[in-house]
Amino acid sequence: MGIILTLDILAIAIVAFTARSKGLENALPLAAFLFVVFPEESKIAIPGLFDLTTQRIIVVTLFVLCAFTRKPNGLVPKRLPLAGGIVILSLWWILSAANSVVFTVSLKYVLSQILDLFLIYYIVARYVTKTRTVRNILCGLVAGVVVCCVFGVLEVYAHWTVMSLFPEMVHRSGTSGRVYVDMARGIRAQSTFGHPILFGSALAMAIPMALYLVSSTRKPAQKLLLWSGLLLMFVCIYKTSSRGPWLALGLSLIALLASSKTRVRKYLIVVCLLAAFVLVARPGVWQTIQSDYLSTMNKNSSQGESYQYRFALYSLAAGELGKSLPRAIWGYGPESFFFLGIVGEFNGRMMSYESCDSSMAALLIETGYIGLTIVLLLFYKALRRTYRAYRTLPSPENAICMIFLVNIATFCFMMTNVAIFGWGQENIMLWIVMALAMIYPYLVRSERAKKSKSKPVRLAELTPILVH
Repeated sequence: MGIILTLDILAIAIVAFTARSKGLENALPLAAFLFVVFPEESKIAIPGLFDLTTQRIIVVTLFVLCAFTRKPNGLVPKRLPLAGGIVILSLWWILSAANSVVFTVSLKYVLSQILDLFLIYYIVARYVTKTRTVRNILCGLVAGVVVCCVFGVLEVYAHWTVMSLFPEMVHRSGTSGRVYVDMARGIRAQSTFGHPILFGSALAMAIPMALYLVSSTRKPAQKLLLWSGLLLMFVCIYKTSSRGPWLALGLSLIALLASSKTRVRKYLIVVCLLAAFVLVARPGVWQTIQSDYLSTMNKNSSQGESYQYRFALYSLAAGELGKSLPRAIWGYGPESFFFLGIVGEFNGRMMSYESCDSSMAALLIETGYIGLTIVLLLFYKALRRTYRAYRTLPSPENAICMIFLVNIATFCFMMTNVAIFGWGQENIMLWIVMALAMIYPYLVRSERAKKSKSKPVRLAELTPILVH
């Protein structure tokens, strides 16, 4: 408890001091860094009420600072993008919670989503006024993931986890405070995240960010730091032994290779050549990947069952919702899956479904068909607006939009692979990226408009007017 209280005080002091000395906007990159680094286990439990996590304390600190900061005008529309969808989703969750089989659990979950994640979206979307800040926030997120990679490397090679410094906690992925050991895959890098696949998901989002940053900086020292961070991230995403993040990252890099300009494409080719060199120099790496693929295709292996389990969840969800029309509409209540005690057939045997390794299936069971549809429409709108910004903004300003696009798409893909939605640092990363993606086009246009107004008129431009 002492270490957590100390960390909380330090987090508040650092964020508040930065906001006071440099402004709230310049404190957001630091907050982004802290959001990623601190684990869910860094919290003070208030019995009967809620858990005061370090992330939540930082959000409250930022919100209080907002009260003493003047809102910027003219940069973003008065009604924030996606605000309508977020409000509709919140109202639907409240309705679903009101009819939940575990009312208290569902209500706490809804309040945590609104006050934590949605509030972060609001703060970032409302108080970022410069494109430079957008880049700095990405630097904060990448720096946070790199620090987590240092912890991940220590787990794998030194068999020590930083989570041993925090109080032990039993959550949906197991017991914290120990090195994560898989019977089939050995030690898996987890760092400060709730599960190796969640860490892998954050890495699949951070690596494209780092590639963008290294391609857009000209300072040798920054390039060296970013390339070192990229090396650590590639090592850790491999050591998570998580197939979903591997595939998500591969698809993201292919999208970047097809859409990016010469410099990013050059760096991607370098990455591919380094990967090929590693596969040749270390045949065990290729053998591990091949073994994971063959095990995934084998229904009788633990990895094969894990793969099949995700598909079985959708049939399970449809069956549970088919028992009652009201439940099909609003589900059994947010965060209720673990209390339903569902028993069903899987691979020819009856078993108890104690985990839901798919956020899509979880949303379906917990919030009904309408709840899942609202979430999907919200993500669709975010993806469509981001893609439109990529197509309409001038180069090179539009390059960062493709990073936002692959990040949001990566998260959506991972929602089909794991219970990723609604908890963990990767969710905070998502909502920060969503906020940046929505306001970035307005910031670019505003800055270009200011430059055009302040640009001095040349004599050659006045000559046709004077002659006329």
